[in-house]
Amino acid sequence: MIGQYKNLIDNLLKDLPQKSQDVLSRRIGFNGKKETLEAIGKDYNITRERVRQIEKKAIETIKKSPKFSKVKEPILKIKSFIEINGGLKREDILELNLTKEKKEKPYLDFLLKIGDPFFYHPDSPELYSLWKTKNEAPDYAKILSDFLVKLMEKERKLFGKEELLEIAIKEAPKVLRMKIKREYANSYIEATKKIEENPFGLFGPSHWPEVTPKGVRDEAYLVLKKEGRPMHFNDLAKEIEKNLKKSVNPNTLHNELIKNPQFVLIGRGIYALREWGYEDGTVKDMIEKILDARGPLTKEEIIKEVKKIRMVKESTIYLNLGNFKKNKEGKYIL
Repeated sequence: MIGQYKNLIDNLLKDLPQKSQDVLSRRIGFNGKKETLEAIGKDYNITRERVRQIEKKAIETIKKSPKFSKVKEPILKIKSFIEINGGLKREDILELNLTKEKKEKPYLDFLLKIGDPFFYHPDSPELYSLWKTKNEAPDYAKILSDFLVKLMEKERKLFGKEELLEIAIKEAPKVLRMKIKREYANSYIEATKKIEENPFGLFGPSHWPEVTPKGVRDEAYLVLKKEGRPMHFNDLAKEIEKNLKKSVNPNTLHNELIKNPQFVLIGRGIYALREWGYEDGTVKDMIEKILDARGPLTKEEIIKEVKKIRMVKESTIYLNLGNFKKNKEGKYIL
């Protein structure tokens, strides 16, 4: 969209005095990168404040130019896009939506800078950098994301995008005191740093390891949660590499799993998550727990119960049954 206005914007800049044109171009990044007030000031041997004044004067001159009316159309289009999306749009996502090539970004920045409807909200601990047309929009994003994070933590689950948006739309009248459209909810969730999308397309609090894994332990936890089944550490390493595009040494992974209480070894090299109900212990320990809970059982019943919590051969279970006595009915007892 922005590319079609490139020549028009170039002509606007050419009407400026050379020094003003250079300062504004460097501040916006027409030469490839945005430059600081300090860097430009050093080149001209002037203060940062003087550079700021030149930039401000250049923008005022452009707005008074007869040609300025010709760029009102793209400014209105940008404004409409942001307002359709709840009065704000994350800076990088706005760029993706309104430009086709990286070289067009400075022209988008130029229009945002000279357009009166736009206000810049810099990157902060809670929100990504964004452009807004409504001053209150970032507050809506914060309030809604806080509500959604509390809900996720209460239910201890990840959500698909559509499910999360439906919840946001449904709860907005209570949380924000107003109804919102799907585009609003999507824009507010994109803007917050408190909710992120994991490699499998599920959303959750950004501090959860299954959302933003920070090491091989978290990566293993994320993949096991996604698979929903115990896995051998070699297979787990392959899945981490396949899904997270990270190289993993199986032995390093094995060592990490052994020492971390989140994981339980339930067979030869096979790990499960403790939160699934698995417990530490040998096959003999498992038989003791089963008999303590269930009372006397036959060999077949014990094998069936052990296989629910351990991935071992029947012969291994039978071998461990040698540690237990039988009652008169031929059932094993403690």
